Amino acid sequence: MGWQSWRWTIVGLTLVLGPMAMSHRVVWAQKASNQQEHQHASPHGGQMVTAGKYHFEMLVKDHTTVQVYLYDDNLQPVALPTPEATLYLRLPGNKNHTLTLKAAGSGAESAWATTTDVLHDVQTFEAALRVTLEGESRNIRFTYKDAPGDAPHKH
Repeated sequence: MGWQSWRWTIVGLTLVLGPMAMSHRVVWAQKASNQQEHQHASPHGGQMVTAGKYHFEMLVKDHTTVQVYLYDDNLQPVALPTPEATLYLRLPGNKNHTLTLKAAGSGAESAWATTTDVLHDVQTFEAALRVTLEGESRNIRFTYKDAPGDAPHKH
């Protein structure tokens, strides 16, 4: 087989297999058109993003606790619509991890939360929160970066 035949075989396989290989990565490909990162202060000091009429705040405490708060357009707390949410993490080295967050607290302090040890030595990661709002499954993207002085310490 000549080099041109091989080239067309590779192009054909790329066109057929490429989309299949990338289908599980769609959540990371781009922010949803209705999602924006906020520039104003967040109620708990976490990262704020918005999706439609909702605002989400992700807070990572001591590299062990992850909390996600839900707010309306006026940054007023909203009752969590589901008892659980799923947080997909992309860690350094392209390692993936999934966390199940459970509703905790009440009123202004209610959040989806979990504890984990996978973030112990992690200084930056991407996260996608999957939650159902108003009967529609949504992916809310966050990018976590340690603030100077918040770096984890090693023992």
